[in-house]
Amino acid sequence: MGPISLAEATTVTEGSPALSEGQQALAEAQQSGQRVEVTGERSERTTVFANPDGFTFTLEESSVPVRVAKPDGGWQAPDPTLEARADGTVGPKASAAEMVFSGGGSNDPLAEITNRGRSLELGWPGDLPEPELDGTSALYREVLPDVDLQVTASTEGFRHLLLVKTPEAAANPELERIDYTLKTSELTVREGSAGNLAAVDADGKTVFRAPPAQMWDSAGAAGEQQTTPLGAALQSAATTEGPVTPLV
Repeated sequence: MGPISLAEATTVTEGSPALSEGQQALAEAQQSGQRVEVTGERSERTTVFANPDGFTFTLEESSVPVRVAKPDGGWQAPDPTLEARADGTVGPKASAAEMVFSGGGSNDPLAEITNRGRSLELGWPGDLPEPELDGTSALYREVLPDVDLQVTASTEGFRHLLLVKTPEAAANPELERIDYTLKTSELTVREGSAGNLAAVDADGKTVFRAPPAQMWDSAGAAGEQQTTPLGAALQSAATTEGPVTPLV
């Protein structure tokens, strides 16, 4: 018996069971001599192909999302570019986790991230200016004297960074401790011995995570002009479905 064409595979007699999508893809792959994707098996990180031998499948898996879900169904390419939204907030165009950033003021949190109904909300202790958007970053200027706050989105999460622009600003005692507010839904936050954080669900599974905050001096070689002499309070985290990427 020769190769079964896709048209033949989808035409069945009365009482015969319809072929599954995988079986149809195998038939088409065998006829064409090229592998055929089984689109119904797509996920954010995996792609399944029917092989031309007519019997086997190939699973390709990526460590980062290669596609993300559309709000109205289907898939789209990841795009963490930030955009202003109709409700006044800011968020990425297409990301694996739902993220919302402040559009300024004090009513909204600095950042909120949601995964399958479980959310974590990070708040700045005070009013925020309207952010300046540049690609994947939102810059909130002068949250403290000579200190800017930058939030940068990725496909899976975000990071926030305080840019301390002068030695005088670095000496400000308000920088010694910044009390961000932290709220969660369906999650419990645990702190590790090294200062890292993990937001876990009811089963103890980590949903979001953040390494310890860091501070560094960004000055370069002697004589070079520096626009940001110090960097402060960088924290990052990610959903557990992929490798750690900056998030909080």
